Amino acid sequence: MCLSLGVHGCGASHSREVTRGVPAKIFSITCEPCESYLRGDRKQKKLVYETDKRTGQSIRQARVADSDPMWSSTPDTVPETPDEERVNGIRQERGAQQIQMIQALAALRSTGAGIPADAMWLLERELPAELLRGTVVCANGHDNQAGLKFCGECGVPMSSRAAIGSDEGKAVVPLERLHVATLRKRCRDAGLPDKGPKDVLIGRLQAA
Repeated sequence: MCLSLGVHGCGASHSREVTRGVPAKIFSITCEPCESYLRGDRKQKKLVYETDKRTGQSIRQARVADSDPMWSSTPDTVPETPDEERVNGIRQERGAQQIQMIQALAALRSTGAGIPADAMWLLERELPAELLRGTVVCANGHDNQAGLKFCGECGVPMSSRAAIGSDEGKAVVPLERLHVATLRKRCRDAGLPDKGPKDVLIGRLQAA
């Protein structure tokens, strides 16, 4: 996209920056004559009416600079497109509802009362499962959603528990049942090489 204001600006064309074929999200220019025109410095002020987006009623009126509707002096004040306004409005409403749901869920749990079926149905639609059911840490320290039988990262049964008094609190889990990534991590923690297939890693850990 190019911008050329002709006699109103510097007369040159300004192009949107492109990085690896991807145009920049914000079209920024550092040309004072063009910025001055976009800002409305050489134009008469215009009368604008601020309206309530929900009701459409006029709230107030004011005379402001006749600037370009898509121009702003800072990235934070760049006007939103109609699509962005709709999406952000929906996300704001949904976020406020989710916060209220979390507060209500915390209040219910503090009383020990059960959650009605219809309320749980609504909560499951709007809130993450780990927030509703909590998380459980497997024997290797990975967080998992409550109710799973096996760890989603290392495959260890969630029923496994760390042996009381064991060295460094490591779980009593057969090495053969651990994921390769977990075996490599254990090798690195023990100062051993972490290269090789699963059988080699297991033999290395057993010999250490």
